[in-house]
Amino acid sequence: MKMTERKAFKARVRAQMAETGRSYAHVAAQLEANNPARPDDTHPASALVVALLRTAGLELRPEVAYGIGGGIGFMYALFSYKEVGHPLLTLVCQHHPAPWAPAILDRLGVRHESATTKREATRLLDAGKPVILPLSRGSIPWLTSTALDANEEHIVIALPHEEEGFRVLDGTGASAVLAREVVMGSYGQARRKHPVLALLDPLLPADVRPALLAGLAATVDGMTRPVLGNSFDVNFGLSGLAKWGRLADDPGRQGWPALFQGTEVWHSRLVACIDREHTAPAAGRPLFARTLRAAGMLDAAETFERSGRQWREIAHRAASRTLTFDALGDRVRTIHDLEKQGIDELAADLGGAGTSP
Repeated sequence: MKMTERKAFKARVRAQMAETGRSYAHVAAQLEANNPARPDDTHPASALVVALLRTAGLELRPEVAYGIGGGIGFMYALFSYKEVGHPLLTLVCQHHPAPWAPAILDRLGVRHESATTKREATRLLDAGKPVILPLSRGSIPWLTSTALDANEEHIVIALPHEEEGFRVLDGTGASAVLAREVVMGSYGQARRKHPVLALLDPLLPADVRPALLAGLAATVDGMTRPVLGNSFDVNFGLSGLAKWGRLADDPGRQGWPALFQGTEVWHSRLVACIDREHTAPAAGRPLFARTLRAAGMLDAAETFERSGRQWREIAHRAASRTLTFDALGDRVRTIHDLEKQGIDELAADLGGAGTSP
């Protein structure tokens, strides 16, 4: 948001404060909830932090927030269960597994309080503050869920909504008003790991460059170094991409042609994982290219733009059911090579400290 847009937003908030007598945080939250102007490549997890800061009159560009949080990443997981007739595929295309909101606020040095118990979460919600918190997926009106994932956490921002409870948003543009008891019940049901967060006397640093560079350094680490410190690390970062590239068209028993024989479910899962779940569209690579341009890292930006086109083509062809295993393998291997190049370019830029965003 440009400075003139920020001033206009604050002017609208103050006008409604004078008209309604409500607090700055309450009015700003309502304006943010009703704001339809969201870019097509929004990354929900970092968009929630942008929205939370905006309730306090603070502006952070979405692509910068994405970079501060850690930007892109990759995790490959394929599990088989007797109860399910096909393997269950999960791709995580964002920096993982550190929670996004605390990482962004901590790197920015923005003061905030957190809660991990229902008692403390209740205190923050009853204080009338906008908060980021995990709810159970099955309680979110605009989501679909199954018995397997109904209680999985879904991170939202809850904005005080007069006497009706809270307006709940998840960073995608969807929202709903939920009663207080529904929100607290959903929080209690969620298999939660993400803390409840509320701002404390927030103030953004005059220069966000150090926070962005720290986030981009985390991107490099997540794509090139061990994440968990155990054998599953082979599924993360460039190593995970290489593994997927080997298995996507492998004719053996562990390859996708054998594992997904007789089912088309892998097509729909690819679309969900590349465009919607734990990511921004096209695996977040176009948004990451914007992040890198903002930091003046133009070579790496161009490389990830090229990678993004490969991710977008996989999702497009999967959605139309025209993607073959051979074509998938070729594109994944191309993505791996591009992203290895892009990470090398990014690491070189970070060695020179980059330029101010």
